[in-house]
Amino acid sequence: MKINAKQHIIDAGLRPTSARIAVLSVISCADSALSHSEILERLVTQKEFDRVTIYRVLDRLTHHHLVHKISGENRAWKFQISQHTHHADAHHHAHLLCTVCGKVSCIPELSPQFPKPILKKYHVETIDVHFKGLCEDCFSASQPPQN
Repeated sequence: MKINAKQHIIDAGLRPTSARIAVLSVISCADSALSHSEILERLVTQKEFDRVTIYRVLDRLTHHHLVHKISGENRAWKFQISQHTHHADAHHHAHLLCTVCGKVSCIPELSPQFPKPILKKYHVETIDVHFKGLCEDCFSASQPPQN
């Protein structure tokens, strides 16, 4: 989902720095959640962004709910555009995680429902539900050719 990164950053009350715009643009153009190193790799032509800058930008974008973090393979965080801009609408749905290529996709239609008595006793801030298996590309590649 390609977005106007600069406008999203301004709407969130942040200063639209070149690093924030670049990172949010990269994430919004991706077809799946990206890790820090994948984002850095896609920004390699823009020499002004180093690893630390990208970490700081990701923290800020996450804090302002412009992106959300998803735990990927080997406990590496992946980042994806957030559909919600308020904490009350936080990231509470399941994900598909490919065990071959590491691609992570959201399943916004699948959201856990908690009984009200539990929610009165405990404030749920994030939910991390993963379905692990093979994405369409990896599954197709693993199948023997059909004659």
